Amino acid sequence: MSEIAPPPSTAERYQARFHRVLRHVEEHLTDDLSVERLSGVAAFSKFHFHRQFTGLVGIVVHKYVQLLRLKRASYRLAFRTDDPILQIALDSGYEGPEAFARSFKQRFGQTPTEFRDRPQLAAWNAVYQSLRDIRTTHMKQDLRSADVKIVETKDIRVAVLEHRGDPATIGDSVRRFIA
Repeated sequence: MSEIAPPPSTAERYQARFHRVLRHVEEHLTDDLSVERLSGVAAFSKFHFHRQFTGLVGIVVHKYVQLLRLKRASYRLAFRTDDPILQIALDSGYEGPEAFARSFKQRFGQTPTEFRDRPQLAAWNAVYQSLRDIRTTHMKQDLRSADVKIVETKDIRVAVLEHRGDPATIGDSVRRFIA
């Protein structure tokens, strides 16, 4: 005789809705990520959504989206040095490089050009610790053994660069590897 699982609690349903929103933001950083749009993803009114998001995540929706866009921009600056800063600024939702540079410097203490030349990754890691905490708390994945698949492939050549030292400096190793 099989047991019927109890229906999810209100807290679990809210958690699932916000998990869906956080995943949507990460997967659609170049799209419209307004409160109106994201409240639709969560199936809440925009006012209720904004209050709940801020209470759950700890920052307002706009700031969360901006942090993720700046994070993606900082990766491009550090590791995709052929991407023009103007294009990175526009792809990050800024109307021009000046606003992007102001926001970037305010957040990281470096201009985009300075970050591209000599990224201070310790400061960068400090800024993004809060995002890592949010992901750890609100985006847990339940993996089951049924989700694991073993596949056979042909041999693949790989390149390796060993990183030794503080995990916060792994970006420096990645930059050397890419170079």
